[in-house]
Amino acid sequence: MIEEPPSVAKLALIRRFLVANGTQAEIDSGSFLQRFALPGNALSAAASETRPVTLREAFELPMAALLTAYEKHRATWQEEYESHVNWEFETEELSSIVAFLESPAGEHFLEGRWRMGAYVGTNTEELVEQIIAEAETALRAGQ
Repeated sequence: MIEEPPSVAKLALIRRFLVANGTQAEIDSGSFLQRFALPGNALSAAASETRPVTLREAFELPMAALLTAYEKHRATWQEEYESHVNWEFETEELSSIVAFLESPAGEHFLEGRWRMGAYVGTNTEELVEQIIAEAETALRAGQ
């Protein structure tokens, strides 16, 4: 738990860490907001209040509005992540993590972690549907 601001060298290391682990891409793109733009959410309902929208527009219109609203706050996300990484990791520890993430083994780890989530998600789709159906049955039965 580091309370003092990062040195110039540590800030550069923090930014390499954010790039290497994919967080910087999410900050830059605002992609973490996508869940709020999914059809059926409040924003897609708001988008269809003034005119009928296609399924594609039910996502694209809220996402565009979210990104426009996000842009003026983007620096806050950058500062929050940089501040937390500074607080969380000592310089030497962060240096080791970044060296690993930027190495071939680290890149493989990150890619493998993403693939694992994708494959497991695909392989368990039917099980998730079963779980949702069981939960719906329980709710309808008043449990």
